[in-house]
Amino acid sequence: MACANPLRGKTSRRVAAGAALAGLALLACEAVVPAADIPERIETIPQLDVVLIVIDTLRADWTTPYGFEKDTTPELASWAQRGVLFEQARAQSSWTKISMASMLTSLWPRSHGIREAQDGLAEGAQTLAEVLQQAGYQTFAVQTNGWLHQSFGFHQGFDRYLFPAGASGKIAPHEKPSLWTHADRVVEEAEHLIQTRDPDRPMFLYVHLMDVHEFAAPPEFQVYGNDTAAMYQAAVRWSDDALRRIREALDAAGTLDRSVVVLASDHGETFGEHGIHGHARNVLTPSIHVPLVFRLPFAVAPLRIKSQVRNLDLAPTLLELAGVPSPSRFEGTSLLPLITSSSQGEDRPSYAALGFTLFRDASVQDALTTGDWTYARNAPAKENEPDDYTSRAVAPGGEFLFDRSVDPGEKVNLIELEGARAAAMRGELEKHLAEAELNDVKDEGVRIDPAIAGRLRAMGYLR
Repeated sequence: MACANPLRGKTSRRVAAGAALAGLALLACEAVVPAADIPERIETIPQLDVVLIVIDTLRADWTTPYGFEKDTTPELASWAQRGVLFEQARAQSSWTKISMASMLTSLWPRSHGIREAQDGLAEGAQTLAEVLQQAGYQTFAVQTNGWLHQSFGFHQGFDRYLFPAGASGKIAPHEKPSLWTHADRVVEEAEHLIQTRDPDRPMFLYVHLMDVHEFAAPPEFQVYGNDTAAMYQAAVRWSDDALRRIREALDAAGTLDRSVVVLASDHGETFGEHGIHGHARNVLTPSIHVPLVFRLPFAVAPLRIKSQVRNLDLAPTLLELAGVPSPSRFEGTSLLPLITSSSQGEDRPSYAALGFTLFRDASVQDALTTGDWTYARNAPAKENEPDDYTSRAVAPGGEFLFDRSVDPGEKVNLIELEGARAAAMRGELEKHLAEAELNDVKDEGVRIDPAIAGRLRAMGYLR
């Protein structure tokens, strides 16, 4: 049994700084479960709740447990100290719609086929929420990303799919208008769902925060400086505080000790790497290396899984933990064997795609990462592309090969020097892309909600 938490019930941001230290202190008096015993202990929980929190645009290496020099995520660090962290988790795109389609359906981009602004999930798609709903779970979502609006079909399987309105006037985005609802409102809605859920049924709760995407944070979190990177860090810190508040809401409701809580991200963010700022420009490492941390209902000795995994492995993992079979069409593989085994396991090859050019400095790109190596190639220029297409930072038709074991920043393109490896990875990528798209997952020509379309247009996503 866990020790009493001296911070329980307190929600003031002033206590946030001590939350991580309190978490470490509690770990010392919790009974630590061996990794091999995790499945057996999970089975003793009659109604396992599953909570998936996605912080949009969060790159892994700018968070505390992944070694960032500034303490941007103390709450997430406390989860890693008693749970499971995957050091090399890869998203399937650097654009939210493609990436979240893969995360929630456990399908590769080539299989679900979502590429364009007006693509969405068709009724034939099988989502994590639908599978859990059919297994008796009550399913809730609170999310604020326009590309995931219910008009695109991402509401499938949810009893309640909330897109809250309103934003706090004290939030200061950096150099751009604030268009999406901020963390306070999202947490407020999540807390209400937690408090009013049916206590006699298990719950799946999906929360999606947009503040890091917005570079938005209240003044008390703006302590890292005044430039773009500092504002991003402040937004990360504020989003981490939202994690604390959701954890405390679960604790206050008496359900934390029966909840698997997962922090994930749809993609990262670049700050000049490969000549790019932002995301949805390519699918190289800064844009797709994301955090993945599991906080289990009980403490385990900190587990850091070094082998590469993929976001599309998340849905099968959560289903296995919940004791629910995965659909046969899911292409991801449960991570539970990696968690419970003393062996790190082999790197899982990961594919990523960016389907159309959201921005002028973007490339239609496919990539394959296998352990230490990244191979990426851009689609050739089309006849109707603008004249300045070839001046983009990532040129069309180009190929890229990086050895991250000696070049973690992917600065040296080895495509000419490592011909054999490039040919092998090119062949693997082509084989992967040759598989047919599933014919019942994508909905083409979606009519975008006018209010959402206006906001997306204001951000430069729609022309």
